[in-house]
Amino acid sequence: MSSLPADLIIWTLLFISIVFGGLALMGLFLFPDTRSRMFTAFRAVAISLGAVAFAVVIYGYILFMTTGSDQYPALILRTLFLVFVLTAGTWVMYGIIRAWTRRESPEASCRTPPEPKTE
Repeated sequence: MSSLPADLIIWTLLFISIVFGGLALMGLFLFPDTRSRMFTAFRAVAISLGAVAFAVVIYGYILFMTTGSDQYPALILRTLFLVFVLTAGTWVMYGIIRAWTRRESPEASCRTPPEPKTE
């Protein structure tokens, strides 16, 4: 239904998405600590999600231009909303993992706690 250049771009973006999704999965299995795992998975999945979303937007735009149907702009808007929701959820989870794995510096653990003030 769409043109050959658009199909090539869509298939290329989907291939890029699969590659980066695989890299994210490999990073989760290979790295030893939680911080490294989340850092790798966060970036690779973000690129993978962006590639899929961009492929859907291109697909919707091309088919909207060829058919003129109103379902394709709705597809684009729903995809962009999904990307926004997934991005917000990922940032929240990333913040939670960062807070759980935050390490104190060695200097802070050697200090004695301050004396409580009594009045």
